[in-house]
Amino acid sequence: MPKKISEVFGVSGEALEKEGAFNGFIDIDSKFYVDPHLLETTKVPELGNSYQRFKDHFKEVIHLLQATKNSGDRFFRAAQKRLIFPELPFVSLGYSAESTSGSGIGSGIAQNLTNTAWEIIQTGITDPVIFELVGLIEENIGADRISDMVIYIIVLDLLAYSERVAKNLNLSTFHAKARGKEFLLPAVSGSHRPTILIPNEILNDLPVAYGWDDIDRVCAHNEDLRNRVNEIIGDSWKDATRKRITKRELKYILLHYPELLQDLVEQYKGKPAEKYDFEKDSSGQLIWYEIAKEYAELFPLPLSVESGITSENILQVVVKICNHFKTLVESNGLSVTFWNDSGQLRNGRFAQLLLFGIADAYCCANNLDLNREPNAGRGPVDFKISRGYNARVNVEVKYTSNNIRSGYEKQLPIYNAAERTFHSIFLIIITTESTRALDELIKFRRSEISGGKRAPEIIVVDGRIRPSASKVK
Repeated sequence: MPKKISEVFGVSGEALEKEGAFNGFIDIDSKFYVDPHLLETTKVPELGNSYQRFKDHFKEVIHLLQATKNSGDRFFRAAQKRLIFPELPFVSLGYSAESTSGSGIGSGIAQNLTNTAWEIIQTGITDPVIFELVGLIEENIGADRISDMVIYIIVLDLLAYSERVAKNLNLSTFHAKARGKEFLLPAVSGSHRPTILIPNEILNDLPVAYGWDDIDRVCAHNEDLRNRVNEIIGDSWKDATRKRITKRELKYILLHYPELLQDLVEQYKGKPAEKYDFEKDSSGQLIWYEIAKEYAELFPLPLSVESGITSENILQVVVKICNHFKTLVESNGLSVTFWNDSGQLRNGRFAQLLLFGIADAYCCANNLDLNREPNAGRGPVDFKISRGYNARVNVEVKYTSNNIRSGYEKQLPIYNAAERTFHSIFLIIITTESTRALDELIKFRRSEISGGKRAPEIIVVDGRIRPSASKVK
């Protein structure tokens, strides 16, 4: 099973929680981000001045752009330099298995961002909060890069926090120097890799201003703003996105109707900051781990193969794991975990992680290698099970509420070619009452096979919550 930060450092999860530190996973990418909107209200003593530090950084950028005459002058170049945010290693958000750093902002993205900021300032909007909303209007900038941007600016505050937590919990430490200051940072015993701990209370799973799909949440109570948006676009921001209006087009609208952008800034500033509730864990980003361990222990699965795992029989082994997962979902109550306490379907990532956790427990018991989301070619497969180079099976997990036909036709063949796999499984979890798309996909697969083509296996899991036998009339 994957390890949490607490396990790596040899302390209890409760101890880390008491210090308010994020207890994520090592080498599993996190979908939690530092939300700048939360810095304003944080109670972490080391972060008391972090939001002002964040604003001051961008006030300086704005002052430079106000003095800018053209995109080649020294003021523009100085502003662009301040919008370059290198990757910071060893941040405890677990971005990926290959790297412990985030995305960062290089010179290319910084130049585009500087141009956009300059255009906004020329409309008369000079509030530094526009940089918190930049993910709405700038290509290649989302929650991950905004988070990295914040971390880079307030890193000294985070290092001071990490040092205090390490001292309070008696963690092994490593001397590190940053921006002329020295720190004793938490580090795994024997390692020269310090870890930057992040307080839970500045994290969100989906910060406001992550993308256009979320703009309705910012402006929900401003009827006048919504009406003016409807007049220009013809619908809500969210519907506009569904109609495939690009960020570039939406940015063009805001720059030509700056009163809309000003209204958005004011509404965003007035919206209360809401931190993620880690106890409820509505998106299921952490709870899958405990659920997977519990079910793997309650329902063990022997995978003994007398002749050993080979390229010929590994597909049957993985199918056995997937069918066991199907039984757990349909007959042993696992289906209820797909929904949170509010009855909302958790993101498909939860189901992927849950299957990964359960499968990993069975693979470890049977000396199989399991890798989640190996980055190869044009994108990641959900996970790959193997023993040796010639025995690999890719497994893709999708809800029926997603576009399963697109995933089946386009994604897996690409992944197969990139990962040089021999077998693929498309595990589809029914989460909708209508199964029309699923029925059409199964029909499509049959036609492919009858035409002599190679097609991935399909395993269907009914993830809908059904009434108990005692309630069935």
